[in-house]
Amino acid sequence: MKSIEIKILSRTYYFRSDEPEKLKKTAEYVEDQLEKLNERFNTVDQNKLLVLYALSMTEKYLSEIDDYKNLSKKFEQINDLIDEIEVSEK
Repeated sequence: MKSIEIKILSRTYYFRSDEPEKLKKTAEYVEDQLEKLNERFNTVDQNKLLVLYALSMTEKYLSEIDDYKNLSKKFEQINDLIDEIEVSEK
């Protein structure tokens, strides 16, 4: 594991990671998103900003889960139709 220094909201954090570059990119993304939220809501309260970010990410995550479930259901329907076609051709 490699040690890595990350700054988020002007605070420095130290981590150890097997994938330091991936962690850096993730931290850069988080920092960028927090800056955008800060501009949008104009708040200096870091806790509020982090809660807003957590809510935003959770909303996106839950939406992705719903999308995945819908696609899985459609995939099953397509497979069922293919099975029906194969049976009727025999």
